[in-house]
Amino acid sequence: MWGNVMGRLLLLCLMVVLIALPNFCLADDDPYIRQLQDLAGQDDGESQFALALLYEYGGQGVAPDPDKAVALFMQAAEAGIPTACLYLGIKYENGSDVVRNLTMAGNWYCCAAQKGWAMAQFFLAELYKKGKGVKKDNLLALAWYGLAEEQDYPGAKEAMMQLTREMSEADREKVDSLRAGIRNSKVDCSKL
Repeated sequence: MWGNVMGRLLLLCLMVVLIALPNFCLADDDPYIRQLQDLAGQDDGESQFALALLYEYGGQGVAPDPDKAVALFMQAAEAGIPTACLYLGIKYENGSDVVRNLTMAGNWYCCAAQKGWAMAQFFLAELYKKGKGVKKDNLLALAWYGLAEEQDYPGAKEAMMQLTREMSEADREKVDSLRAGIRNSKVDCSKL
């Protein structure tokens, strides 16, 4: 299972590099773009994400188109691509090419966080800590910070220490239980 996940992550990273570095290895970009469009049209999430990046930043003969980018990020996220979920969370949190909506940001962060993305776990924890877009909940914030900290995400350990100082021993035990529950089951991100 992890080999397949790592293979997909490497493919995504390669697509990002190929898109981000204009004319790097792609002398004739038209067939590449057509292939991405064909695959995206067949509900291939990685291709939808790669096309979304092209429309987001422009390149390889594709002009930036924020509306197309957002639509493709949505399709990729709905296909289960965690980086697309993370991108949408950031977009909704900042109001970048979408109407700012912290509840939607939380939903999209949750989508990526439950797939193990430490950055999304940290950002979701921040929303819970501040009560932005979600109900303020220091126990859930600490649980998500803990999951991010397990992956050495910068700032997670410090955020955990700060929140932990303010909690009783009973609450710390609840956090351990919450974290185990999050780790072992799917979180319904629509019910944040």
